[in-house]
Amino acid sequence: MPNNEATTFIIDTAQLLPFSLRLIVGNGEKGEVIPLTHLCCSLRHIEICIYDVQELKPLRLQLSGEAEPVLFVWNKVYEGRKEGQEGTYELSRKQPAALLYEHGKTDYAYPWRCGLYHFEVQVGEETYYGAFRITPKNFQDEGLSLIQQTVEKVMGSLIMDRGHYKKTFSTFADLEDHPCMEAIRALSKQASRILRLYAEVLRGEAREVIYERGRQYRKQSPYTLRKNMKLEAREAQLHYNRYYQDTSVRLRYIQQETRSFLYELLQLVRFLGNTIEKIEHMQESSKAEKQAVQSILQTIERNGSVTDRDKQKYRNILPLKDTDVKKAAVKLREYKVMQSILQGFRQRMESLYRQREPGEELQLAPPASLRPQEREYVRLLKSGEPNAGQTSKPTFLLVHKPTFLLYEYYMYFAVIEAMQELGFRAAPSVAEQIQTHFYLDGLQDGTTIVLVKGDIQLRIAFNELIETHPLIALSKGSNFYNGEDTKKPDIRLDCYRCTEGGEVYQSSVIIEVKYSPMYNIFQPVGNTKATEQMYKYWSIKHVREQDGRRQFHRRAIYEVICVYPGSQMHPRRIDTGCGIFLQFYPYLTKQGQEQVVGKRELQRIMREWLALED
Repeated sequence: MPNNEATTFIIDTAQLLPFSLRLIVGNGEKGEVIPLTHLCCSLRHIEICIYDVQELKPLRLQLSGEAEPVLFVWNKVYEGRKEGQEGTYELSRKQPAALLYEHGKTDYAYPWRCGLYHFEVQVGEETYYGAFRITPKNFQDEGLSLIQQTVEKVMGSLIMDRGHYKKTFSTFADLEDHPCMEAIRALSKQASRILRLYAEVLRGEAREVIYERGRQYRKQSPYTLRKNMKLEAREAQLHYNRYYQDTSVRLRYIQQETRSFLYELLQLVRFLGNTIEKIEHMQESSKAEKQAVQSILQTIERNGSVTDRDKQKYRNILPLKDTDVKKAAVKLREYKVMQSILQGFRQRMESLYRQREPGEELQLAPPASLRPQEREYVRLLKSGEPNAGQTSKPTFLLVHKPTFLLYEYYMYFAVIEAMQELGFRAAPSVAEQIQTHFYLDGLQDGTTIVLVKGDIQLRIAFNELIETHPLIALSKGSNFYNGEDTKKPDIRLDCYRCTEGGEVYQSSVIIEVKYSPMYNIFQPVGNTKATEQMYKYWSIKHVREQDGRRQFHRRAIYEVICVYPGSQMHPRRIDTGCGIFLQFYPYLTKQGQEQVVGKRELQRIMREWLALED
């Protein structure tokens, strides 16, 4: 244990380095100082060198003591694919401090997720390791754990960010970073080489011919029935049956790896097919939106009653829609070429595999006697698997999605569960409906779950875009518009009454999810960004077409609710001019039972809205 403040203790060797590193979390003199007093040479001891850092706060690094220049590599595991000097800082007596993060100065988006990461300290040729844990700012650790568990039950591995920075939105840029897309691109380039090596490996391994004495009867038919009965009666032995058996351990191991690779290849082909279908859908949707905007522009361009500001708004929207259509078309062509390559590659691999298909499935270890071309073949198979190119790292350093996004997912599933407790049922089940909306690394914007109770149908939409004009809304089939700028409420509940003529729209409730403390989203005097946003939600309107006529519902919003993680200084529910502020978060009781603050209040609002009996 080091006694000198200007030293750092190395756990593996009990060595003292002649300098100390400190993390400063927060701004100015109020910042929390975290000394990095312990490091290690091996990742086996990294769990002893973990330091807690609260998220969303400025972060600085300071060096003190007499030392040669120290290279500090921060967040190396999380940065994954990024190389070069990103996240690398050189500290010395002349430059003893470095700014790791401050909103607006280094980045506008917080670059870490709640969880564990490792960092490196390089002194000369030596490298030492430590770890830091990003802890939630607006939850207790147990609250975040409960939220993660709830989301993971529904979304499984999609709760993880897979080691890619900002891997949270369904855009083309994120699609390029997806592990499956990386594997597809790698295989498209290596397909011919893999096939050539596989054919060489199969030709190089001989097969042993096995003879087995046994009966052989003629093919059963009305004409051979009597002859076969005679042969069977005298137990005739006609000749030896002959078959081939691969006795080479090397070949059986190669076939085992090939079988595993073919399964992964099938998953990649299916993934690419699903992705192409979704891009085609996005392309058609973008074309419809572009056509709707063009129609509006043609209508208002020479109309002197329409303001110049409104005309300019649609002129600005049109090139954006056109760009979306072109980008989708380019990606579609590229992915269809890769799909053709992968399908042909898979068919050829399966054809070669069936020529020497092993009779039994064994789990063999890699033989020591593998030939060079066999080793190269196995290496290429491994490099084509998803996540193969990522840096090897301890399992406890996995990274979750951003806390604000996990809270949004949690609230969406919690609202569905709250409505089910009020007697609403889903057909098909919620799990089946949710599965259709998984997209690459999360939920699609516009994910909608339908619940029914009696003649009431609820449609619960996640992050669906509210259009600017009724024509655009009708072209997309979303039906909602606000006449101003586009909006995306986090959660929208739409109530329909089921009649003989179909579902008739009644009204909606908006739930805005804010992962922020109360003082950031509400002030008694003056508006915050959150309250301005809530005021604008009241202008959302509904339109539908029936029998060739448009029907408008211009007072569509029944209530606007803003949920947030909680506050010790405020009531659980606050009614204001812009809507209701409601604390909503899970916690564990002293008995270890999970409870949810705010669920009863939310259900009370829903009962009043839908006129449900207690």
